[in-house]
Amino acid sequence: MAKRFLTYKHRCHKHYLKFQTPEEAHKNPPEHMKAEDWAKLCGHFESEEFKELLEEDLEKDLNENIEANLDENSEQMYKDPIELKLYFDTHHKKDGTWTHPQAQENYEQMKALCKQAIDEGTEISGRQILEKVLKSKSGYARGLGYGVKPISSKDLEFEAILQAKKMAAEKRINELTEQIKNQEEQIKIQQATINDLRES
Repeated sequence: MAKRFLTYKHRCHKHYLKFQTPEEAHKNPPEHMKAEDWAKLCGHFESEEFKELLEEDLEKDLNENIEANLDENSEQMYKDPIELKLYFDTHHKKDGTWTHPQAQENYEQMKALCKQAIDEGTEISGRQILEKVLKSKSGYARGLGYGVKPISSKDLEFEAILQAKKMAAEKRINELTEQIKNQEEQIKIQQATINDLRES
């Protein structure tokens, strides 16, 4: 029952807000409402108490939306790669301690590399992080066991070149887009000049 009343009151407030001035709103009650009831409700909408409640609700909604967006973005940004999670799970005991102090040190280095990549805006895979920290040997990827082939130095170099080319291409695209915008503005100016000359 209370929810229905709040919904009804909300619809009445929306009707009230359709008008430019409070006087105009007073003169135009909803079809289903008596004039004296509408006058009381308008008085309620104009009261300082109602306005304060409305401002508090708006501020609360805004803060909740901001917090939800921040939580969502930070969760996506700082989500650990699956390889780091696997390393953590395999080197961490049930009682919360590490299997070896070196394992903890390695994990902290991995987290630092991951955070550094996020801060710099570069992409780095969990596999590359493992390679850098654990320094794999030929035929054996440390932290992942036998059977997993480590990334070769050629592949790492090739990937770095591709990343650099990708960044250069994005920069060039941005420059060309800016150049196109400038040329479009110049064309508009010249077209306006031509139109002015034709009219005169």
